[in-house]
Amino acid sequence: MAWIIIELTIVLMGLAVTPILFYRFPRLPRSKDGLKCKPKISVIIPTRNEEKNLPLLLESLQVQSLKPREIICADDDSSDGTVAAAKSFGAKVITLRGKPEGWLGKTWACYNGADAATGDLLLFLDADVRLGHSGLSKLAQAYSDFGCTISVQPYHTTERAYEQFSMLFNLIQIAANGTSLPKPSGVGLYGPVIMISRFDYEKIGGHSAVKCCITEDMALGHRLKAESMPYRLFTGDEDISFRMYGGGIKSLLQGWVKNIASGAVDTPAPIFWMVFFWIASVISVPLHLLLFALNGGLLWLPYLLLYIAWVVVLSFLGTKAGRFKTLAYIFFPIPAAVLLGVFIVSMFKKAFGFKVIWKGRAIEAEKRTCR
Repeated sequence: MAWIIIELTIVLMGLAVTPILFYRFPRLPRSKDGLKCKPKISVIIPTRNEEKNLPLLLESLQVQSLKPREIICADDDSSDGTVAAAKSFGAKVITLRGKPEGWLGKTWACYNGADAATGDLLLFLDADVRLGHSGLSKLAQAYSDFGCTISVQPYHTTERAYEQFSMLFNLIQIAANGTSLPKPSGVGLYGPVIMISRFDYEKIGGHSAVKCCITEDMALGHRLKAESMPYRLFTGDEDISFRMYGGGIKSLLQGWVKNIASGAVDTPAPIFWMVFFWIASVISVPLHLLLFALNGGLLWLPYLLLYIAWVVVLSFLGTKAGRFKTLAYIFFPIPAAVLLGVFIVSMFKKAFGFKVIWKGRAIEAEKRTCR
């Protein structure tokens, strides 16, 4: 009986911390009719084999209410039609063949893109990001309002069944970064969308200061904090969205494996433990519902109610973070099982120094995280 009380306590604690972890989903401010001054924005897109994603982003950039000064595609040795796609939209292309020792592909591409940029504001966008008509204007408005680096976790749009597995990952990423707390803390930036002034970028050393970091977004946030430079985090909507890991389930699993353990290490203890109890509750409820149903008795009844409670909670939260199917919420134990498996694999690789595969490259374990 004691273990049931302990287990039920963990479950209820997970539910109890939910309104704290997800107190709000901060959106970018509405773009006003006219900014006080039109910023000179250089859009920098690091690419590697993005011939399917890149045209969609470049097309969205062409119809912005606020036009960027320039669009730079820094291509990291692509073997497909990425470069041709970039040129077809009139983007400036920087072709990088190989990379220096000690650099990772994305940081090397971002560094070179920033070096070639002529704008006062640098906007780093991943190739899978999509901007609505007012997306760039909203980012510029946020920078004008707050006067500091702006970073956004895009709204996650999905199309295929396997992409539903990302539902819990997205929520955890928002919670663990402190974005949705009553008093936002901000552990690091969000890599898909980062707007930073050239002055601030150079002051923190830019991507050369985080060249070996696979979670370069987190590391850039650490650099800003070290220089006592503020930044603001937001969650996206239809104007700032992405289709994450649309290349198949393999890309999804590899992507989350490379990020999840590193993020756990960077999360402050108070947030880490709240997220821990939240995940434990999500996983525990369906597991014990099944066990109690098989063993007979009436204990399955309260767990059925808890299961329904989690379906309702996840349905509400999930719609704030992305566009997921109703079945993903009803059968949330499946995404939860994927989450648990990815976390175990990621921690195992990190603990024993195994290489992580991403975009056809093996990344050394010691290069996975840094501050």
